[in-house]
Amino acid sequence: MIPVLLRDAVHDDIPAIADILMRSSRLAYAFMPLNHSDDDFAGFVRASFDEWDAARIAQARCGPVGFHCLCQDVVDQLFVAPEVQRRGIGSTLLRDVMALRTTGFTLRTFRANRAARAFYEAHGLVAIDFGRSEEENEPDVTYRWNPASLT
Repeated sequence: MIPVLLRDAVHDDIPAIADILMRSSRLAYAFMPLNHSDDDFAGFVRASFDEWDAARIAQARCGPVGFHCLCQDVVDQLFVAPEVQRRGIGSTLLRDVMALRTTGFTLRTFRANRAARAFYEAHGLVAIDFGRSEEENEPDVTYRWNPASLT
């Protein structure tokens, strides 16, 4: 387990967020072509940053190693840098989302992203809908975390 401090993201974190998003996406989505340049990832984060209700960074001694971003009750992004995955950072980020959205939340991932699906299911999220992503036209799945169903 790598110790991290969670903190609110600031505009100066945009390059780090974009870098983690880019590297993690290229690893997680190896099952499909990603037609996004490095600049596309940076542009997406710059354009989205002020739209997110909350953006949180997992900060390790070496710098940012993960992040999550929320839009109301939807987890828009949750990624951990590839070199530190499977060391508790994703769980820490997801618990932070649960603390911020105590009435529940949803998120989407690609159906072929088996690692993410297993991670979310292990943390109590339940698949509630199967569809296709708009941009990539890939099969996806919507998950819901409902704390009321845990009691």
